[in-house]
Amino acid sequence: MISDILNLLRCPVCKAEMERDGEGKTCRCRGARKHCFDFSRSGYLHLGGPHAGDGDGKEAVLARRAFLDAGHYQPLSDTVNRLLEQFAVRRVVDAGCGEGYYTNRMAEVADAVLGIDLSRAGIDYAARRAKQQQTRAGFAVASLFEMPIQSESVDAVVNLFAPCAEEEFLRVLKLDGILLLVGAGERHLMGLKQAIYQTPYANEGRADLPKGMELLEKKKLCYEISVEGREMIAALFSMTPYYWRTSEHDRAKLDLLERLTTEVDFDIFVFRKEREG
Repeated sequence: MISDILNLLRCPVCKAEMERDGEGKTCRCRGARKHCFDFSRSGYLHLGGPHAGDGDGKEAVLARRAFLDAGHYQPLSDTVNRLLEQFAVRRVVDAGCGEGYYTNRMAEVADAVLGIDLSRAGIDYAARRAKQQQTRAGFAVASLFEMPIQSESVDAVVNLFAPCAEEEFLRVLKLDGILLLVGAGERHLMGLKQAIYQTPYANEGRADLPKGMELLEKKKLCYEISVEGREMIAALFSMTPYYWRTSEHDRAKLDLLERLTTEVDFDIFVFRKEREG
């Protein structure tokens, strides 16, 4: 984990600044009690509370990795990177980063990127990829509602499909820092829903947009993808909220498909933290 990322961290126990020890295997806080956190073998830190690590399990992470590595959402990743370049951000937090596909790509355009997620399996994979590719990204297991990050220390928070923790994002953002938020557009994955449901419905859009930030931009990104093979189609389905609320009867319809063609439709928002008053 590079020094720029370590400089962003604060102790999840006492909120003191953090520093790496001489051997580089441990991170300690500068508080009176010197709280200590070990780096994992893959290079991430566990800086969460008792519920950290309760996110996606290994099977879900592997499915997401397979789908994203196939490049289906690379245009979204490219758009995120262009926006980070447009706003000339240096230090970025990816809040709810999952297995780190987007995070490690953000490190191509930012000086330091820190990915935060509850899933230990996801963070472990993300850190392994960062080490293999030698990216400028670091990772920590923690809740995005209580991030182990110093106040007013980052230029941008990226929030892709994860819950929007506005109060916490405002805390860690510098003045004039940006929140880049992505949600499912009205027609997102309509082809998938048509394959499953008798009466597919349009998405309503994100209901958790921030109320205390200035909207700078709203963009749409729409295109069509073809997903080949039952395993890849199942991987896409497992990434969606429909996975948890679809009957076994409707799920079985996907087992009959060898190819799925569907629209993807992303709503992309850029908000700015303004001076109070």
